[in-house]
Amino acid sequence: MPKKSKKNLRGFLFVLISIFSFVATSFVFNHLQNQPNCANSKTCKGKLVTRIENGVPGIFNGKKLSPPRIDTAFDETINPVLGVGDIEGEKHIYVDLSTQTLYAFQGKTQIFKALISSGKWGRTPAGNFNIWTKLRATRMAGGSGADAYNLPNVPYVMYFYNDFGLHGAYWHNNFGHVMSHGCINMRIIDAKKLYDWADAPSGNKLGTAVSVCDSFTNSAQCIQKNPVK
Repeated sequence: MPKKSKKNLRGFLFVLISIFSFVATSFVFNHLQNQPNCANSKTCKGKLVTRIENGVPGIFNGKKLSPPRIDTAFDETINPVLGVGDIEGEKHIYVDLSTQTLYAFQGKTQIFKALISSGKWGRTPAGNFNIWTKLRATRMAGGSGADAYNLPNVPYVMYFYNDFGLHGAYWHNNFGHVMSHGCINMRIIDAKKLYDWADAPSGNKLGTAVSVCDSFTNSAQCIQKNPVK
């Protein structure tokens, strides 16, 4: 092959490789940028620990709120109501974002179903996770301007991915519709049932599995278009 042709071929290959590298890098960058890492911008970087703050006001959508009082001494007298009996199998929580519905399974048996509210101001990540901690209550805060919120005594929190969690919500009653900043809101009565049933990690055993699905079929298939890895 003539020297000039070889030089042109090397130049063409260099340009082709450069274009491929740019496209691949852009794809990876955009993919990572689209993966939400934080649900509550003002509290996700701190320690995610139990915080019970009775008598402290909250704010949501520009309105002041009076969070419910929490008395943990009373909690100890209440027994779990889910999974009682001879049901066997691993526990698994599925969240269907398309219908805003949560399902709790033990083995192949569905034992619980409830309406939820997932992300409106921030996306709820699809993917397969495990509950990494359970908190009886904590504070969640984030947003800015008219969208700012600061919510003490968020009850029955089950974190499954960074600070994305399942939890009760006292600041709205619009379940079945998107309303959160990325977490999965539940009615307090439903969140309590799930909290009492679900497991935190213990020893070498992971916490209860949580699958967030773009859609969940009647045959219990979890469809995820762009799951978090």
